[in-house]
Amino acid sequence: MSLLQTSLLLVLGLLLEGVLLGLVFRACLRRVALRFHHRLGQLRQREQLATVLHDTLLQSMQGMILRFQGVSHRLPEASPERATIEKILDQADDVLAEGRHQILALRVPVIYGDNLGQAFAAIGQSLQENFNTPFRMVITATPVRINGDRCTEIYSIVREALFNAYQHAGASRIELEMVYGCEFFSLYVRDDGKGMDGRLASNYQGLAGMRERAEHMGGSIEVLSLPERGTEVILKVPGKLCYQEPHHSHWRNRLMAWLGRTETLG
Repeated sequence: MSLLQTSLLLVLGLLLEGVLLGLVFRACLRRVALRFHHRLGQLRQREQLATVLHDTLLQSMQGMILRFQGVSHRLPEASPERATIEKILDQADDVLAEGRHQILALRVPVIYGDNLGQAFAAIGQSLQENFNTPFRMVITATPVRINGDRCTEIYSIVREALFNAYQHAGASRIELEMVYGCEFFSLYVRDDGKGMDGRLASNYQGLAGMRERAEHMGGSIEVLSLPERGTEVILKVPGKLCYQEPHHSHWRNRLMAWLGRTETLG
């Protein structure tokens, strides 16, 4: 076989390999696109369902509660009928709060690596409007892009912690701090509410599910609480597992951490 024939065969082989790689790459892109569109369709359906539930069921239930409250206020304070209605109204308030929680759970935004803070700001604003308790978000150090699959898990965990704080803490203010550390991405949900003792902390509302999610992505959950001093839920995820790019500890981040400089939202 001549040198020319050998060269032609080599070129043809390289071209064939390039074509095959292109076909494989195209097939992978098509699979990713199909998964994305399927996920987007699911999110749209959930958003539509959440809107219908909020605009019909919850609004109607809120109207009924207000009417029963009007009836209760017309009864004598010491009457047993008023006491019974008040108990029923308390139960109805709990059901309404749980309904809001479920609607918030349905409304999972499309989260990318660079808009996690925006998603938290939106959920905090929504909770603040629903529960009339001020929300504050603090971002410490320079934000780093988070891996897409980690974004959804982190969002779900922190959303659950925020809702629990609003529903159960009896707080006058609630704060979320996001710390983009070099070794860990840490999130702190703090309130100044009634707190809980050690036994209640171990059975914190939804804590088992939150811990399971955190451990699944290589992170951890810790709950610190003191009676009448408030509660702090801490989520930590190793940076190497959640950052899209290595988080270099350059001088600016070190200086910001030393000075305690933060960006405040809300």
